This record gives sequence, structure tokens and C-alpha cells, in this order.
Amino acid sequence: MHFADYSLALISGVFVLLSPCSYPLLPGYIAYYLGKNMTTRQAIQGGVICTIGLLSVFSVIGIITSTVGSVIMSASPYFHLLAVIIIGVMGVLMLLGVGYPKFYLNVKATQRGGLLGMLIYGVTYGLAALACSFPIFLSLILYSLTFGDFMDSVLTFILFSLGMGIPLIATAILVSKTGNLLVRRLTGATDKIQRISGVFLIALAIYLYLMASP
Repeated sequence: MHFADYSLALISGVFVLLSPCSYPLLPGYIAYYLGKNMTTRQAIQGGVICTIGLLSVFSVIGIITSTVGSVIMSASPYFHLLAVIIIGVMGVLMLLGVGYPKFYLNVKATQRGGLLGMLIYGVTYGLAALACSFPIFLSLILYSLTFGDFMDSVLTFILFSLGMGIPLIATAILVSKTGNLLVRRLTGATDKIQRISGVFLIALAIYLYLMASP
């Protein structure tokens, strides 16, 4: 993997975390699990624990994807081109804001509060965010399959998890410092962020095409 590959995986995670049908729920759940009067230290601890939940989910997905990927890449020499086309089309559709189904999952609070609750929430929130940012996640899967290498594919999903975790921790700190004031402003920009995600996917398709060109 090159530096650009690391960056693309991280950025994918950021865009998925900021998906418009899941991010607005995040501040409320952080306050629920850690308490409205949480300190900055508690916010960081909660964010890190939640990120560990994300890592556990996407590491498993990465292992499964990398195992399947080695088989697909050896069986179909045209898979790389197909992945480029699919990623590019989804990028255009996201940029236009039309053309793909959006799934909205209701993330329910567990009965456990505190750090254990944040760990469980990290798992469920990660899956819920994917449901309404499916084009980005599917593009990441196709992207990781093009590596044809087990460790590179798994590392892609680990970096993706960190891409979700870093702004998640930042959100927790914002909630502890300012309540929901700044978070509301960021939430209002999530639709624009999703359109930017479309540009990102188009750039990813171009990058993969150029990498495959002789």
C-alpha cells in the first residue's frame, strides 16, 4: 500500500461517520452513556472505547473480504476494471444526490451505561452508519479487493475504523465542552459532506484506473 491508499481508507471512514442519517444521533448517545456532565477525560475515554468497538467489527469484515478477494482477483482479470466503473458510477450518483437507496437504521440504546455501553454502541453505530452510506462502504470493499493481498486488505479496514474513530472522539470532546451547540452546526452540513463524498469516490475511481494503467 502507498501513502495515498492509507489516506483514502482514513477519509472513507470520516465520510461514513458524518453520514446524515446517523451522525445527528451521535451526540445524544454520547451524553446518554457518559452523562451530561462528562469531563474531557471521560469523553476521550468513551470515544476511544467506542472506536475499539468499530475496530472489532471492521477487522472481522476486513478478514472476510481479504479472504474472498484473493479468490476473486485470481479468477477474474477484469475485476479491477469492474470495480473502477462501479465506484465511479456511485460517486456520480452521490454527487447528484440521486440514484441509490438510503437505509435508515434506528440505533437503540443498550441498558448498560458507561464505557461498556460505549463499546456496544461502537459496534451498533458502525453498522448503522454503513446502512446509509452504503456506496462509500461498498466502494471501500471493492477498493480493498483490488489489492489481492490479505494484510493490505485487513489494514484498509483498520484504517477505515480509525477514520471513523478520530472524528467520533472529537465529537465526544465537543459535547463535553459545548454541549450540542457546535455539533448542531456540523450536523447541518452533513448533506453537503455526502455530496463531497461523491467527488471523493470519483477521484478514487480515477486513482484506481491510473494505478492499473501501464
